[in-house]
Amino acid sequence: MALKDAPVQIRRAATVAQISSASSRALGLLSTTLIIATLPTWIPGLLAYQTIPVALLVLTIGSIIVSRKGSRIREEIAERQFEKARSSTFTTAILGFIIGGIIPGLFYIYLYTRIGDVMVKRTPDDPKTVYLLPHPSEGMFLGRYLGWIAAYLLVLYIGYTQLSPGLREVSDWLSPVLGVHFNTMIVALFLVFTNPLTYPPLLYLWTFTGFLGGLIAGGKIRRGFLVGMTVYLSTLGALGLAALAIYQKVDLSTLSGLPSPPPGFSIISATTGPVAGDIIPILIQTSSPTSQMVIQDVILTMMRNAGLVFVVVTISGRAASLFWQGDVFILKTIWNMIKTKKPALPENAGDLSKKGILLLTLAILLLIPAYHSVDSPSITQAPPSGPYQQNLAIGLDMLGAPNASLRMTNLDLSSKGLVLDNNYAGNNLSLFIINNNYSQSLGTDSGLGIPSLILGLFSQPALITFYTGDQATIRAESDTVATQFSQALGVSFTKAFALPSGQGSVTIYAPNPELTNNDALTRVLGLLPSSSFSTLVKPANLQDLQYFAAIGLASISLPAPLKKTPTKAFSFVLNTQFPRQFYKAGQHYLSLKTLLGFQTGIVGDTNSNASIVSISFQRGTALYSPLGQVPPSNPIYENFTSTYIYNATITPRSDFAANFTYPFAPNITIQKTVSPSSGPLGTSHNIVVMVQNFDNVTVTNLNVTDDEAPSSYQKTLQILPSGVQTGQFASFPPGQTQFLSYTATTKSSGTYVLSPATAEFVWQGPNGTRIRYTATTDKPLISSSSGPLTQFTRTFTDLQPYSYLLLLPLLLTPIIETLKLAGRHRKKKPEPWINGPTGPQNIPPPAPAQAGPDKPADPPSSKAP
Repeated sequence: MALKDAPVQIRRAATVAQISSASSRALGLLSTTLIIATLPTWIPGLLAYQTIPVALLVLTIGSIIVSRKGSRIREEIAERQFEKARSSTFTTAILGFIIGGIIPGLFYIYLYTRIGDVMVKRTPDDPKTVYLLPHPSEGMFLGRYLGWIAAYLLVLYIGYTQLSPGLREVSDWLSPVLGVHFNTMIVALFLVFTNPLTYPPLLYLWTFTGFLGGLIAGGKIRRGFLVGMTVYLSTLGALGLAALAIYQKVDLSTLSGLPSPPPGFSIISATTGPVAGDIIPILIQTSSPTSQMVIQDVILTMMRNAGLVFVVVTISGRAASLFWQGDVFILKTIWNMIKTKKPALPENAGDLSKKGILLLTLAILLLIPAYHSVDSPSITQAPPSGPYQQNLAIGLDMLGAPNASLRMTNLDLSSKGLVLDNNYAGNNLSLFIINNNYSQSLGTDSGLGIPSLILGLFSQPALITFYTGDQATIRAESDTVATQFSQALGVSFTKAFALPSGQGSVTIYAPNPELTNNDALTRVLGLLPSSSFSTLVKPANLQDLQYFAAIGLASISLPAPLKKTPTKAFSFVLNTQFPRQFYKAGQHYLSLKTLLGFQTGIVGDTNSNASIVSISFQRGTALYSPLGQVPPSNPIYENFTSTYIYNATITPRSDFAANFTYPFAPNITIQKTVSPSSGPLGTSHNIVVMVQNFDNVTVTNLNVTDDEAPSSYQKTLQILPSGVQTGQFASFPPGQTQFLSYTATTKSSGTYVLSPATAEFVWQGPNGTRIRYTATTDKPLISSSSGPLTQFTRTFTDLQPYSYLLLLPLLLTPIIETLKLAGRHRKKKPEPWINGPTGPQNIPPPAPAQAGPDKPADPPSSKAP
């Protein structure tokens, strides 16, 4: 008979046995999760026989043993083997107290009393009925198959579309070099090896994925576990396939000639995001990143993250299957009520419905993200510092594009917490930098010497320190200096990574991710003296321009007439590139107030040693200076350097302007455009290099050169016609336009940074002077995108015949499920004799009567057989 028809004492004992087994299983899952979450420290602790790691291992093994015994005890109760069940319960209770975590022991002690109650209340004439345990539903046809497909496609789609910003930037940069499979590898790496406990979006994703797959699979709890495990292993397989494709198709030597990162790339975001944020702190804790202990910690950390993802998706699948069972029971009960038009709820219907509602509530709560608000500390203006020097220099290049550079040296920032103490003993550089798409190199004349490629890695504010000496000492000193900058700027810093450099180390600290370049520049300007030239700079006016700013300990060079010898002190530098403004020959007017947009006058700080403003022109520029309003010595014009110098320390001015004739900037423009600039993988992009003469003069010997794209893109970018594109024109009169054009077809996702085009031409002045000019375009971008289906199919196609192994679960699963379903329908129903319907056909024939002393035997039949 079914267990639901058993006496109430037996049903309760079986229920307690099920709860006891479930508690042991839950405790085992909890201890296993703790082991996985602490894997990097658990394994070394286990090898050292520490108490907690050994206890967790014993608890896990004990929970598995106790849980299995609980399942067998439930079967023994249903089979009415009470003596055997009671003996097993007592033994299991002892194991529960010793190695099972105490709580299961309490449950089994209670079960021991319930079985005893059943044994006391039974009578000799009780029927010897064997009760059958309820068999969970198998779920819908092909449920596991459909659940796996739906969950796998969902997790890949969300992974591609919601990839973390840092990994997205790395993928966009390197996918055009390594191929389309690199994007798949990055996505799978993000999904499998990110710690879900520290990255909530991934926790929500895997929780919902496992729940969806388990809900579609339905049936036994084990079905939800299998679906979650299959989705996880499939994602891990996609990672392996993508890595194999890269290994087979790409020559890794191409990494030595990487192109420039696309605009907006931030190495801070990449190193502090998922995956790298767990690995890099391990590497920077020791002076030897390749030591055995470091490699062991990295491997254990990756195993921990992967294990946590596996736990999340499989537990979610189990919960979904349990939720499915509760829903099926409720629907069946409602259907029976509709058919019979009267309530037909069993005794435990309320409990099961409550379980279903509770599981649904928990699932909804897990999918609701938590929001946190962060209060930004206020910035106060620093009081006047000690003696310092400041120089605001404006320069015009040969084509009339102004650039500004504000430099301040020998700053006293002790009032803000920046003090040159013993922590700077081995320090060669400590700079808080802000790079707002500044494309120019910071050469040695600035005292920094940062190449444009390195500068392009920082699109977010960052603190950089460079120390030489003992690694343990310089790490402590560097962290202390980072604390000083944190207090001065009101921004918390996190160590992003550290790189060994000779006898020293370069360490990079990342501020809050919410800190923008505009906000960071405002905080930096707040550290400078209140009466310095920094008041002429408005961050809001610069946010759409290309600029670079830095403050800290560095050797900043100053031009004449200031001190030229680099000074090791706290300094500030701000370089800004303005759009091209001055073209044709003739008289022009340049105003700093118009250029910089300041509202106050230019006043030299009396607390500074010197406050100099200068404007530099190309040689041969004729200046018309308003010298009659000021002493002849201020401002002055140096013919040798073509520099217009104003000493603001002597005389304040409301503006600094210059009237000049600038004959050396003909209005010749060169542009390199891409149409369309973005599109799906395989799109053909038209690239046009256009040179136009908007001037009224003719230039000669025009030579246009376009290298098209870096050589590292040659396998993922098809260009027709290929090779260097050139155009030579003997004369280029006014109003004329020249073109170079070709097409580029993308074969990978990511952002392609094309090479700039260059135009050289010669202009001859009225006096016969010939000047050669060079104009260069910006680096145009091609943005190529591809969806999950394209990514996966490309990987599948490129890895044939190995990828055919992935078809086995796709083809075999529905075939096996169909054969099982057909086999169940072909089975003959056994003759019911225990719990079947009553009727003549179900009553066994009576035994023939036996002869006895009181009754003779039946006479033989008259009919022959």
